[in-house]
Amino acid sequence: MASPVPETDNPPSDVLAGQLQAWARAHIHERASVSVPVLLGGHSQITAGFSLQIPGGPDEALVLKLPPVGVAARNNFDVLRQVPLLHLLARHHIPAPQARYWSGQTEWFGAPFLIMSRLAGASPGDVFGASAGAGLVDAAAQFREAVHTLARIHAIPATDLPLTGPTRDASQEIDHWVQVVGKSSDAGWIALAMHVRERLHARCPGRLPEGLVHGDYYSNNWVFDGARLSGVVDWEGSTRGPLLLDLGWLAAMYEPASWGPLRRDRMDWHPAAEQMIAWYAEVSPLDLSALDWYRALAAYRLACITAYYFERHRSGKRRNPAWEVLGDAYPHLMGGALQRLTA
Repeated sequence: MASPVPETDNPPSDVLAGQLQAWARAHIHERASVSVPVLLGGHSQITAGFSLQIPGGPDEALVLKLPPVGVAARNNFDVLRQVPLLHLLARHHIPAPQARYWSGQTEWFGAPFLIMSRLAGASPGDVFGASAGAGLVDAAAQFREAVHTLARIHAIPATDLPLTGPTRDASQEIDHWVQVVGKSSDAGWIALAMHVRERLHARCPGRLPEGLVHGDYYSNNWVFDGARLSGVVDWEGSTRGPLLLDLGWLAAMYEPASWGPLRRDRMDWHPAAEQMIAWYAEVSPLDLSALDWYRALAAYRLACITAYYFERHRSGKRRNPAWEVLGDAYPHLMGGALQRLTA
């Protein structure tokens, strides 16, 4: 969800299957075979799950990542920039997919590609849908593990981060979303966003610790194998930036006041945002005194993304009922951000 993408069509599963089969027999084993890939959703890249079979060996569950058709492979559309990042996460024992195969050559899939291990288990039900939270075994324990994992991600030294990919300081993070919300035709929404933008700049804390920001850290991007967190997925929107944006984003996702009636009345399946912040403080040495500013920044960011996608949803260009829920939340997200910035 963390970054808008062009409206493009995903390749049919049978086309991907043929491409995967040809690649596997050329590079893995002459008698290798693959299952029919299943598109797994996602906003920034084409993501397909499949299994690889080699004679005499066990099946391997994998995930193929490709940039959208016809889109330049840069920033969050650049699948190859995830390779050093996934290696970094593995070195720091962060649960995440492993990079298994990758190449910048376009002969197999028409674009650079990355094939990763597929994590055991599944994500809980989509937070914006009727099945929100489905599959959780112990919501409090599972959220606590995910929040502690976020603190471990933020503890990775900034000097260890790969040099590829976006880097945005606080000011750049604020202004990056102006170009996104500006694509809305709702003048009232744009004016409200510009007002929040001005307040964010005016109230920006003097020193913001920077490091690896996941960019979309919430339960849709956590995978649980039973009660255990088997990994965090969707790293394509990650940046080097103000660390506590992730914690502000997480709080905004689960704070009822940030949402409208379409979602607010069914937010009883997860721990409270304040509890998640307390869990983070248990294990992180970061100063949380400026967290209200980060929470305002996260709400502004989410609202700006919403303005872009909501219009495309309503126009029929990119239909997704989740954007009705987010559109319903827009004034609450921006209003809550202003309250935190003027408190």
